[in-house]
Amino acid sequence: MEVVDISFNNLIGCLDLDKLPATVRTLSLSQNKFTGDISLENLPKCLEYLSLVDNQLSGTICLTSLPTAFQSLHLHKNNFEGSLNFTQLPNSIRHIILAENHFSGTVNLGNLPESMRVLDIRKNAISGAVRVPHGIDIRLDGNDEVNVERIE
Repeated sequence: MEVVDISFNNLIGCLDLDKLPATVRTLSLSQNKFTGDISLENLPKCLEYLSLVDNQLSGTICLTSLPTAFQSLHLHKNNFEGSLNFTQLPNSIRHIILAENHFSGTVNLGNLPESMRVLDIRKNAISGAVRVPHGIDIRLDGNDEVNVERIE
């Protein structure tokens, strides 16, 4: 099984991503009513795409242990909180969309992979200076006093 898409089903309850089949490459669970904390630490090694958009998930998100094949993460419109660490992303990552949550603090974008194209962290509570390499579409509007500096 490579694709699991059970979006738009009004599924409820907690979500355990630790026991997915090892062959899953695409997982879309958006537009349901999942609640509680989730862990991204034991995802299948070949997973490339994860979408959990518009649920009622909460807690903190660890981005430092995503699978090496991972390309696209969509977690917007939930209730996630805490700080964000982008310093150990897989080299294959292209899109991260975490808009409309409750992330806060400063953001370290110092080691973004060259493959990164879109980083959307709009409408959170992020503040401070954010240094961003050229070639990345970064969306930060709706945060608290964010200054974007482009790195040469």
